[in-house]
Amino acid sequence: MDLFLQLAATGLVVGSLYVLCAIGWGLIYGTTLHFHVAHGAVFTLAAYYAYAAQKLLGLPLAIAVLVAICAAAISGMLIDLLIYQPLERRGAIRTTLFIASLGLLTLIENVLAIIFTPDPLRMDVGSLGDSVQLGPVFLTRLHLVSVATALLGLLALMAFLKYSRWGQAIRAVSSSPEMARTVGIDLRRVHLLTYAVGSAITAPAGILIAMDVGVEPYRGTTFVLLASVAVIMGGIGSIPGAALGALFLALLENLGVWKIPSEWQSTIAFGVFLIFIVVRPRGFFGRKIQSAEI
Repeated sequence: MDLFLQLAATGLVVGSLYVLCAIGWGLIYGTTLHFHVAHGAVFTLAAYYAYAAQKLLGLPLAIAVLVAICAAAISGMLIDLLIYQPLERRGAIRTTLFIASLGLLTLIENVLAIIFTPDPLRMDVGSLGDSVQLGPVFLTRLHLVSVATALLGLLALMAFLKYSRWGQAIRAVSSSPEMARTVGIDLRRVHLLTYAVGSAITAPAGILIAMDVGVEPYRGTTFVLLASVAVIMGGIGSIPGAALGALFLALLENLGVWKIPSEWQSTIAFGVFLIFIVVRPRGFFGRKIQSAEI
């Protein structure tokens, strides 16, 4: 039973990182319908921004994290401004945008590997690396920060979407782009804002995992893939659904190794996903999709 509780706690910690990545990716996809796999590059860049700010610029950890989140938000905006919007103005279909996004992800990851090498780079986390015992469960202070960050990030995003003027504009565009355009909402500005917010929400996940196990150039691919799966499981257009899907995946992966070898983690998660999506293609809370295109 102690092992089960430890695996469940670890799943919750990993799930908190999945939640941040999933709600950021889900916000972008639900608003723009861009299958934004380059989100994985933003995830990775956030980690390298934090590393560079701490190690190369000598900034305190907290300041380095804030700088990295802002830089990640700007990176997301630049991807939309310099890649997606020009392609859309030229009439590119969404498959073209997807291929461009995939190419950008590959390019950024390999450039980072050339500059920093593929080896993990360690950040100084100080007392955040200290162990904490909660009954039979052992975690670190950094793990507790990860869970708290995911919860605060989810609540902040939902409050922003519900109560702020720009959040309401994002919801309007997500619900009906044509109607939003009719009432005078600038879709390109809303898309740009969505990329900034979605990237800023995801950035702490990349930074936290870098603080825990090191900064690596290729980790973002796995996270953006799992984020997209979590969003589909939770239901397109539902932020709480994306969070629930992310936690569900993380717990599946971690509790699965209680009885099954660890190399089967991904197989368990994606196998259950395939069954789930056949039985309930709209996910936990998703709206009905009239048409879709990558």
